[in-house]
Amino acid sequence: MSRSKIFITLFCGALVGHTIASPLSNTESEIVQYVNEQASNQLQLLEKLVNINSGTTNPEGVQKVGDLLIPQFEALGFTTRWQPLPQNMHHAGSLIAELQSKPGPSILLIGHLDTVFPHDSHFQHFSLTSDGKWATGPGVIDDKGGLVTILYALKALKQVGALKQANIIVVITGDEEFAAKPTEISRKALVNAAQKSTIALGFEFALSPNELVIGRRGLSEWILRSSGQAQHSSTVFGPQSGFGAIYEQARVLNEIQRALSSTPGLTINPGLQLGGQTLQENAEQENGTVSGKKTIIAAQAMTRGDLRYLTNQQRDKAQQNMIAIANYALAGARSSFEFHSIIPVMEPSEANQTLLTEFNAISKSLQGPTLQAIPPEQRGGADISYVADVVAANLDGLGPWGHGAHSEQETLEVASLSIATQRATLFLLQTISKH
Repeated sequence: MSRSKIFITLFCGALVGHTIASPLSNTESEIVQYVNEQASNQLQLLEKLVNINSGTTNPEGVQKVGDLLIPQFEALGFTTRWQPLPQNMHHAGSLIAELQSKPGPSILLIGHLDTVFPHDSHFQHFSLTSDGKWATGPGVIDDKGGLVTILYALKALKQVGALKQANIIVVITGDEEFAAKPTEISRKALVNAAQKSTIALGFEFALSPNELVIGRRGLSEWILRSSGQAQHSSTVFGPQSGFGAIYEQARVLNEIQRALSSTPGLTINPGLQLGGQTLQENAEQENGTVSGKKTIIAAQAMTRGDLRYLTNQQRDKAQQNMIAIANYALAGARSSFEFHSIIPVMEPSEANQTLLTEFNAISKSLQGPTLQAIPPEQRGGADISYVADVVAANLDGLGPWGHGAHSEQETLEVASLSIATQRATLFLLQTISKH
């Protein structure tokens, strides 16, 4: 017997104690029972997905994960297709599974196939603790745990006959962790699905059992370029030579930190810096090379970083301040900024809060905790952010929970798989009945 099968014996009592509650309808009780009974199968599928490397830069592995899911969706009556990206974008495309049972709009479910762990990572395999409480592996919560939550919620709906009246589109992207540019192409399938949907649900991992996401910060990229005069170092600070490119970069970054670091919800991070006589950056590989001498004033310098913000207005004001700081260059130097939008803001809205309220009622009916909104500044961008302005109501963080995402300590609380699946299934059941 595999270790993933052992857990159901160990935790059946704990799960039932958490989930059996009143008032539940007969159909809802059947869903809860079905999800509990399928817990071992769900974990086994997660193990298979995790053991396939699907780092963003490994498109073949990403597609293998998607190909494993396709027959599962088709067995539920969904039509599936791959939406490939142009070959020069070097990323996998998106897997779309669609069920259109009647005229009208759809419910959009969002997940992703890729992880942050490349093909040569040391972190490659699923592992379950001897007591069955915890599982580790690349993607156990981000986002392969979310994928099996989606799939088994749909299986539970089929079990009670609810899919016969459902319009659902599932979009599973292949490069959420590092979206191919331009995103107008790499997120086209997602946006197209959103235009046919009234609700979008994201199955990113949750930070805790009692928190969901109704807002996410936006993300932009900035590049600071500075130049100076390549003179002998003995003349640095002098009227003819000035301060050089590296001192100028230090000035700009220091002034940004002093002027903007206390703005609530705003972060400005310099992540890569190069400086010397010459420099060459490889933006795709996020590295670069420089050359120079300690006896020569630096002629070139650049810094690449990110800007995270709560609203577009906050972003615009920050960018204006950064440009103004760059315009007052040190003697003998010049600076300029470039800005590129990456992920839009998912602003908290009344409609998003309404979805959270409905999920909270479901959690309480399952004898679970009161659900609260995570402050947007605690969550970065995600795929749902690209459609937040397209779909009327959005909610994210619906996957299972654990800790250590994006690290080799990525860990899933195993019992959370069934809890997250029950919540999602009951919410979808209610939503389908309203449509």
